[in-house]
Amino acid sequence: MLQRVLPALWISVIFVAGSALAVNAAAQVATPLSEADAARYRAIFQEQEEGDMKTADAIIAKLEDPILMGHVLHQRYMHPTAWRSSYEELSSWLDKYADHPNADVVYALASKRRPRGAIAPDNYQTRRWRTKEEDWLPPALKEDYKNNRNPAEVARIEGYIRYLNADDRPTQALNYIRTPRWRAEFTDAQYDRVLSWIAASYYYNENLAEASRLAREVSARNGDTAVLAYWVAGLTSWRKGEYQAAADYFTRMADVKYQEASFRAAAGFWAARANLATGRHDKVIPYLHIAAQFPFTFYGQLALGQLGQESGVDWSAPRLTEAQWNEISAKSVRVRRAAALAQVGMETLAHTEMRWAHGELEDADDAALMAVAFDTKLWAAQIDMAIASAAHLPDATPFTAAGLYPVPDYAPNDGFKIDRAILFGMIRQESKFKTEALSRVGAAGLMQLMPRTASYVANDSSLMQNGKASDKLYEPGYNMQLGQSYIDQLLTRYTDGDLLEMAIAYNWGPGNLSRWKAANPMTDELLMIESIPNPEARDFVEYVLTNMWVYRARLGQPAPSRDSLAAGGKAIYVPVDTKNARTSQLGSPMGGAGDLVSIN
Repeated sequence: MLQRVLPALWISVIFVAGSALAVNAAAQVATPLSEADAARYRAIFQEQEEGDMKTADAIIAKLEDPILMGHVLHQRYMHPTAWRSSYEELSSWLDKYADHPNADVVYALASKRRPRGAIAPDNYQTRRWRTKEEDWLPPALKEDYKNNRNPAEVARIEGYIRYLNADDRPTQALNYIRTPRWRAEFTDAQYDRVLSWIAASYYYNENLAEASRLAREVSARNGDTAVLAYWVAGLTSWRKGEYQAAADYFTRMADVKYQEASFRAAAGFWAARANLATGRHDKVIPYLHIAAQFPFTFYGQLALGQLGQESGVDWSAPRLTEAQWNEISAKSVRVRRAAALAQVGMETLAHTEMRWAHGELEDADDAALMAVAFDTKLWAAQIDMAIASAAHLPDATPFTAAGLYPVPDYAPNDGFKIDRAILFGMIRQESKFKTEALSRVGAAGLMQLMPRTASYVANDSSLMQNGKASDKLYEPGYNMQLGQSYIDQLLTRYTDGDLLEMAIAYNWGPGNLSRWKAANPMTDELLMIESIPNPEARDFVEYVLTNMWVYRARLGQPAPSRDSLAAGGKAIYVPVDTKNARTSQLGSPMGGAGDLVSIN
């Protein structure tokens, strides 16, 4: 599900017993606040949340370090009932704190309350982004897009085609793009790329004849710049029992360098699979190796399972040094604020400040930023910064890979009854370890539980209040307890222990899964995944299982479900965690397998 943080109209303080942020300051380097000030800020935020501004003011007067006063005043001025902020207060806040996250909210309110004739408030600072994108478009196709005479119109047409495909209207999409007026906006390679999208839509709508016809036409003309056509042609050939043709299409796709990592890994694995089916054994291992180059993908993991290899990922986690902390905190006040917020338990704001700091600093600072995120146990920031730093690519900055798959000290209130790798894999996809994550449809917390589902699992109607999630669902331990219970129910009652089907049911619902399986019986688990008509469920299952298997490696564990699926069986859940791992805190203070390394 898509996640977004709760709207920050005012700051809600959530202090969780045993929270990852309740750390031992003596063991932590990034502690800009004294213990006394940390306690004061916690009390200030709590008093203001309860509307007691007078008591908060008395504590504010005792502060030694004003580093978090921008956030304190933001909480006060945005309080829904206990404070009505004046234009003068809001304008003064913008004068001092326009660089803060959520300054746009203050600016909007200040503009609304600006008296006639008053000077306009200072504008807010926008977020800066710094990302490393995969360069997967073929150079010739990139040149086509660069030289389009009307790029805005091309983007509009492509967007409309995607909309029609998502609405299960591939024939309408095909007729639209074939209209001479719209066709004229595209080069031949661009046109065939769009046709490959339509071929995929036909496939997922079970119109295999039209999907095959269109995909084969495009493959013959421009398959190397429209690799999705190879994919659809390969799948339709496989479903018709034409394994030689399937092998040819998957092989041609796997040989294309310029495509997304997940696509090339999929093509490599299916090329190996199809060549094995046709007796061309000499091509099996080479194409498994192509897939295995991408260990953070679903088919890359399956290829590693087939080859009996480890991923080779360096999971070493960085240890923050005093010198490093002094240097990075001097460069960025955001980093200091993030660490201070982490000290006082303001997890969501701390994550946000760290992500903004990442956008403002340089590539050379990535390792230090990641060390701060590990030191302060900001799990969500670790993931976001690792992704933005392209930690999943071969030339990634050292020490960032561990940030892709953090191992937090969150645990279900009733303890781990299902292996950590399974729960962490689900959480990473659902919320990226953002405790206050809220989806557009109302799914809440770490495991993105729908209030109705949570109420059913817990037999507690109070978890759904006016159709929305209660605050209790945002508590990490309780959210994980219910999520774990729901996963257990799906595994035992609906899917016979099949992790693949469990993930589909978790996202799409067990009823939808059962109905689709009844209408489309398949014994080939991998083909079933690639034929799911719901694109969100189709992507979800691959992401979640990839996460689970990568977490197995991160924790130094085997992945029996992966190896079984790779060998043609089912992805049956087999517990691997020891009893101690389930019932005790994680061994390393930083969490997870891999040595802690100081980087100077």
